[in-house]
Amino acid sequence: MTTPSPGRIGMRAGPLSVAVIMTGGTIAKSYHPGEARLFNYELKIKELIESLRLDDLRFTYLDLMQKDSLDITEGDRTQIAQAVSEAAKTHGAVLVTHGTDSMAASGEILCAQMNSIPVPVIFTGAMVPFAVTGSDAVQNVTEALLALRLLPPGAYIAFHNRILALPGVRKDYDTLTFKEA
Repeated sequence: MTTPSPGRIGMRAGPLSVAVIMTGGTIAKSYHPGEARLFNYELKIKELIESLRLDDLRFTYLDLMQKDSLDITEGDRTQIAQAVSEAAKTHGAVLVTHGTDSMAASGEILCAQMNSIPVPVIFTGAMVPFAVTGSDAVQNVTEALLALRLLPPGAYIAFHNRILALPGVRKDYDTLTFKEA
C-alpha cells in the first residue's frame, strides 16, 4: 500500500492496484430485447470503469457471479468474502459490485469472516442499471473509487455520496439508499 504523500490529507498517491469483484445485481443488468427483460449476463462494470479517466489505477477484474442479490445464498456470501480476502493479499484496494437488496448482508459476512481487513474494501451498486438512462451507477462507482484512495483499511458501502462503515449498515427502502442500522 502506498503511504499518503505530504500535502495530501490521507490520500494514497501514485498507482493503486484495485481488484474489482463483480457479483451481478441491478448495476450490472443489461436489457435483452428478445425477451424484453433485464438480465445479468454482460460485464457492464468493466465497461463503466473503462469509460472513466483513471490514469493511475490498475484494475484486475473477477467475474465471481452474475446474480440478483435476492438470489445470493450464504454460500455465495462466503465465496465473496473469500474472494475479497484473496484479492486483498495482492491489491491495494478492493471494489465489490453487488445488488442492493443484500449488499449489507454480504458486507456483514465479510466483516465476520475476516479478523483484520488489510486494505479498503468498498461495496457499491446501483438502484438503476448502468445500461439505463438516469442510472446512479457512474456516480456510485466513481465515488467508491475515490474513497478507496482516502479510506483506511476496513469494509464500507459507498452509495449516493455517502460512505458507511460496515458492519451496521442497512438499505433504506423508503429513500432507496443506505444508512446506518
